[in-house]
Amino acid sequence: MEAETTRLKDATAALKADEKGLRASLRDHTSLMPLPELKASVTSMQQEKETMSKRLAKLKDGDVKPITPEEREKVAVEHSKWKKIAASRRKICGELWKIVAEITEPDKLGEMKEKLGLESF
Repeated sequence: MEAETTRLKDATAALKADEKGLRASLRDHTSLMPLPELKASVTSMQQEKETMSKRLAKLKDGDVKPITPEEREKVAVEHSKWKKIAASRRKICGELWKIVAEITEPDKLGEMKEKLGLESF
């Protein structure tokens, strides 16, 4: 009888330790995202899925006007042109900023960059 009592006490202690670990794990997992927030997220994702499914169905049905190779080439040429213009403007802006930085006090450069919208330089 005493051996059985000892075994049951040991088993109870082991189960309590397991319970403590499981409760800690549950707290960690529930703290990541509350259930109402998770349900709202699932609902919004389902709506997004429906929207995308409708768009995909429209594309599969062929309701969309296909783009001809000539139009595609025209867009590619236009994109290339504007890409070169943007690169040259970026270079000019950098060169002008270097000149401005040389003649401006160092403590006012940050303020001037922010004022002119040039944070990337």
